[in-house]
Amino acid sequence: METPATTASKARLLLNAEPFGFGPTAAIAECFLHLRPLFQTIGYLGKGHTLDLQKPLPYDRIHDLEREENPEAVFADYDIFFTALDFEMAGKALAHGLTVIIYDPLTWYWREIPAVVKDCHLYLSQNFLGVQERLDACRQAFPAATVAVPPLVPAQLSETAQAEVAAKRSLTGKPLMLLNLGGLANPYWSDRETLDYARLVITTVARSGIATGKDLVIAGNSRIESEFMGAGARTYSKSQLQEVMRQADLALMTPGLGNIYDAARFNLPTIWLPPANDSQGQQLDLLRQAGMDDAHLDWPSFIQEADGKPLSIDYRHDQEALLQELAGLTTRVCTSEQLLENFASAMAEAASRLTDKCACADLIAKFGSGGAAHVAEEILQLARKKHP
Repeated sequence: METPATTASKARLLLNAEPFGFGPTAAIAECFLHLRPLFQTIGYLGKGHTLDLQKPLPYDRIHDLEREENPEAVFADYDIFFTALDFEMAGKALAHGLTVIIYDPLTWYWREIPAVVKDCHLYLSQNFLGVQERLDACRQAFPAATVAVPPLVPAQLSETAQAEVAAKRSLTGKPLMLLNLGGLANPYWSDRETLDYARLVITTVARSGIATGKDLVIAGNSRIESEFMGAGARTYSKSQLQEVMRQADLALMTPGLGNIYDAARFNLPTIWLPPANDSQGQQLDLLRQAGMDDAHLDWPSFIQEADGKPLSIDYRHDQEALLQELAGLTTRVCTSEQLLENFASAMAEAASRLTDKCACADLIAKFGSGGAAHVAEEILQLARKKHP
């Protein structure tokens, strides 16, 4: 483990991510790299797939909630709690007397900002379409400090570097194609339902023929890796996945905000897969409305109602009910030869519409980059104030 600098804060920092998709845990992994030199003691508290990206990192200790202590026992060894989206755990940390910091990439999404935000010590909101307006509208209601931070992706590549990447893509022999299945797991889907979605997409990629003549990289959590190892699925660290994106000339990803910003940073032409949850569906709608969508495979693009009309999905519907609806659609497509053929045809058609540029790359120009360093500096300043 790298030894922190002697000037590092002695405040003991505990990190955490909501076990919903890969976005929260990926955000914490990105921030950790900037926090490690600033704090002498950093731990991680979490469970399930959120551990996949944290285990390779040089934490002082990782607390697995499915095998170890309850949260209260862990809190006793720390001073500051920093979470990505686990508002319930933030409330428990507050009740235990910790200084609490919340990172929220979904400020634009909430009908009401979660109540615990009003009691936390620092609220860090990742900028996106509609975020600054939302913060301005409700800032007076927040006693806590609220800060809009740039996207967590590193600085966008320079034009020279982008040209080098493009040249590298063209000189590596077979084109590289990324299928990223990292944003599927959520508390309302069983392992079986998560794997059914992954199986559906992997099967359809093969059926559509869009990977013919390409090196296909399939990324997912550890459960997906173990189930689809024969198809080439693997769990990649954040840095490994970014290197894949640097070399790829095509990606298929769920429309999670982390994936959207990664595609923007690497100017990576992307087909957005059918949303696996409500925020993904709403984010896809925002991209489409802003003209920042390369190509997408929303469920209605290949499923029709009984009367022949396109399927109608309300991504603002009750979250649990919607997620069960999406799980049902996955099963429906998997068990219908006609829908499987429709999905494969829609995928091939979407691939034919891609250009060599990513439509959402303008997000980086609009909202900036390098947000993880901003987050780390905000946390350090609060630590020096609250725990000198």
